[in-house]
Amino acid sequence: MVPRPRNKANKGLPQNLYFDARRGTYRYRRPTDGKWFQFGTDRGNAIDAASQLNTTFLRGGDLVAAVLGEKKVTLAEFLDTYERHVLPPRELAKATLELYAVRFKQIRAGLGQRPIDEITIRMVAEFLEPLTARASNQARAILIDVLNHAAAKGLCPDNPAASTIPRIEKKQRKRHTVEGLRAIREKSPRWLQNAIDLALITAQRRGDILDMKFEDAREGYLYVIQNKTEKASDAGWLKIKITEQLSDVLARCRDDLLSPYLVHRRPERKKKREGKDHWTKVDERFLTRAFKDARDTAGCYSDLKEEEMPGFHEVRALSLHLYKRAGKDGQKIAGHTTEGMTRNYQKGHADVVWSVVEADLDIGEIAR
Repeated sequence: MVPRPRNKANKGLPQNLYFDARRGTYRYRRPTDGKWFQFGTDRGNAIDAASQLNTTFLRGGDLVAAVLGEKKVTLAEFLDTYERHVLPPRELAKATLELYAVRFKQIRAGLGQRPIDEITIRMVAEFLEPLTARASNQARAILIDVLNHAAAKGLCPDNPAASTIPRIEKKQRKRHTVEGLRAIREKSPRWLQNAIDLALITAQRRGDILDMKFEDAREGYLYVIQNKTEKASDAGWLKIKITEQLSDVLARCRDDLLSPYLVHRRPERKKKREGKDHWTKVDERFLTRAFKDARDTAGCYSDLKEEEMPGFHEVRALSLHLYKRAGKDGQKIAGHTTEGMTRNYQKGHADVVWSVVEADLDIGEIAR
């Protein structure tokens, strides 16, 4: 017999758990004999308890599934499906996919072998607990989306990850000072100096800086398609006017090493690595390490803890601060969207709308 659909008050609750609107409490109906148990007013505790009880009462389901020839779907198995069919249409940026890969590895190690319909709130909470606040929130968000898709396919009755509480993230890294960044730049190799100068004057992210090519500078503009936002808004398609300051930076990027990229270097071994279309292209992680080495050599920010020291990412924040201090609008050049921004056309469309901006920040006090 098909059970009656749950009313509005009980939607989103595990099987056998009900909300008593008159008392404002939750109660559990034992499936073996129909006896009721009061679970109090705390929704999270009630859901957690009900999910654990359901798992206990439904253990015999494994035997039933074996007789019927059915197979339990583990979280790891569904993650494979999620990666193949859910993620590709979203056209996520490379850096985002790399982050997903890291979290997927952690999820598979911690919860992967669990049947997806037997995962409880406590299991998810115990998996998230040892992670840093940022990693925990990222893994939690991914789990919520994965389990929502699993629930939509009828593979689990509810979403235990959604009932966990996100952690509070405290930003640890401090901002760069003009003096600090100048000291780092002086201890940097030329290619890293070019990366710092481009980040300062264009206010772009690390990945977008490393993707800039000489051919992108044409007709008096530097064309930038931001990896993080190109599919979300018009602000991701920038047409940066090449001012005298930016022209000087572009000129410094040219040297005797033939490369299509503005920021490039001669590696110890001439080898084309995975994800790179040219052997001179600088990897994001290599840039981060090189910047840290230059910062350590410069000896600046010695009063800060290691986790507080600003990295290359914070160069962008300093750029926006300097734009604001100079009385200029840094939001547009950064590609920050507003509520009024409309969705852009898909990449490759003939009528892509470019946001025209001007890189007119004087970086002379740092790039001497």
